[in-house]
Amino acid sequence: MDINRLSKNASAIINMFNGVFNTPKGLDVQKALLYASGLAGYACHQTVKASKEPFVVLETAEHKKFYMGDALNKYLYEDRYSVLAFCNGFFDNFAKGEPRPDVMDIIKKSAAEVGNKNHTIWGAYQPRQVYAEIKNCWDGIYDNMTAAYCQSPQEWPVLFAIVLQNIMITAAQVIPKPAVYRLALECAVDISKMDNDSV
Repeated sequence: MDINRLSKNASAIINMFNGVFNTPKGLDVQKALLYASGLAGYACHQTVKASKEPFVVLETAEHKKFYMGDALNKYLYEDRYSVLAFCNGFFDNFAKGEPRPDVMDIIKKSAAEVGNKNHTIWGAYQPRQVYAEIKNCWDGIYDNMTAAYCQSPQEWPVLFAIVLQNIMITAAQVIPKPAVYRLALECAVDISKMDNDSV
């Protein structure tokens, strides 16, 4: 895994975010964090699909499907370059001495609420709305960024985890660092479980 190459390529996506989410008052850090974390989670799901790795499928009473399993967890939590590893890197370097939110609490909350019609991301956003926006963004940048910057699908979650880490650093200038960590993981975990038949 060439982290230097991926980091350089991630800077182009970060610059895009800085342009898209710029406002007269500066960067809309909440929106940038939502998209960065959503894309990191979406990349994990897309990597499992592209690699034809197995999912555990949960189907709700409304016949909506949500996806879990070891293959997804590998990219989210377990690999050396997982999304969680980059979130932890942010916390270890920028929030020393502050209490880190419990990752297992975040994972359990997502698992307990997945498919619940009253579930929201961050208590504010409908998951289907966020998923649709993230999917549109992914599709819009796939050819000229994601596919161009990565040599294999296994690099997709790493690329977007690097983007996320950088956006977390920016967001932490206006949002408490433990909250940035929790929000990033909550959104990434929720979106990682979703596909077109989840909405």
